[in-house]
Amino acid sequence: MDTVIEASRGNRITYTLGPLIHNPHALEMLESRNVYVTDTIGEKLKGETVVIRAHGITLEKRGQLREIGASVVDATCPNVLRSQGIIKKYHSRGYSIVIVGDRGHAEMDALLSYTGNTGMVVENIEEARSLPPMEKVCVISQTTFNDSKYQEIAEEICNSSEECYIAGTVCSSTERRQEDVRKLAKITDATVVVGGKTSANTKRLAEISI
Repeated sequence: MDTVIEASRGNRITYTLGPLIHNPHALEMLESRNVYVTDTIGEKLKGETVVIRAHGITLEKRGQLREIGASVVDATCPNVLRSQGIIKKYHSRGYSIVIVGDRGHAEMDALLSYTGNTGMVVENIEEARSLPPMEKVCVISQTTFNDSKYQEIAEEICNSSEECYIAGTVCSSTERRQEDVRKLAKITDATVVVGGKTSANTKRLAEISI
């Protein structure tokens, strides 16, 4: 949020690729500062300031932004950048890449692009069991995935591979929140999770609290 506000200082028109945050009031505040949400890269962004949000973007979209001469402000989460680096490293070494998370999520799409779009997405244990045997596999997760489910799924994937590397890529603050909700759910009659309905973080906390 601070990065976007700084980029728009002086009422400079600024665009974010996708909503910066799952909070309509915050988005309205940003729009009052000439910060607009866009899902497409086209002529209107030519030479404009464009902010990459925390989820990151695909390599293809990075290339498109360069081609139109957009002034890019990269606010990709450091944890997501680390995940991208792990994928690049193991993909270059000939490992099959399996990414555990929500199919179609912006972060997942960005991570997949670093596999040359050869990576596989797994959402649950059933999909993990249906994967073909692999000689070498690197398993990585969406940074907001359920940590305990990720470990279970990753171990299942490793059972059918000769060599397996499980990357610890669930965000540490996400892990802490999830653990807090698990503890609360055991001592309360009900749990109310306040957050954006389309937020992966919010959905995960609601699932854990059941």
